[in-house]
Amino acid sequence: MKTVSVGVDAAFKSGNIPLLVLVEMEFSGGTTRACNAGYNFVWGGHTWIGVGNLGKIGAIQEGKDLQMYGCSLELSGIPPEMVAIALNNEYQGNPATIWFAPLDENYTILADPIIVFKGRMDTMPIELGETATIQLTIESRLVDWERPRISRYNDVDQQKLHPGDKGLEFIAQMVEKELVWGGS
Repeated sequence: MKTVSVGVDAAFKSGNIPLLVLVEMEFSGGTTRACNAGYNFVWGGHTWIGVGNLGKIGAIQEGKDLQMYGCSLELSGIPPEMVAIALNNEYQGNPATIWFAPLDENYTILADPIIVFKGRMDTMPIELGETATIQLTIESRLVDWERPRISRYNDVDQQKLHPGDKGLEFIAQMVEKELVWGGS
């Protein structure tokens, strides 16, 4: 269950209020921040690129069951520099966060935005034409539960975990080694 401040709760109960959606995506080349405003918005010491009606967010699901949830984001008619970010940076498995922030009549944030979804970026198909469209799928961290964790008892895996450790250096040679206990 999400907790909200008293000011945000009062704003939601008051009726129809403007809502700002903030999306933060961490790419290998840096963090990209966007919002659903028709202009750039400053919050948290960062400038959030206003995508206005060019962006869509799919349904955000949440439940009490321990299962995977995800959501999708879509940007259409985007500038070439944003296409370049998507094409030239690693993104898969990197964090993405979506916030909702109620605004007052002057379009300033009433209180701290509420995190409504936090996950990892998964797929990002891009359609190029007269205008570009990027669709991004974000999945919850529970997706990792279904991925196998394969670890071997060998020097290569040991070096990944503990670089410089020599404890399993000769393990491969010992596999077929015949040992003779006792006797003369």
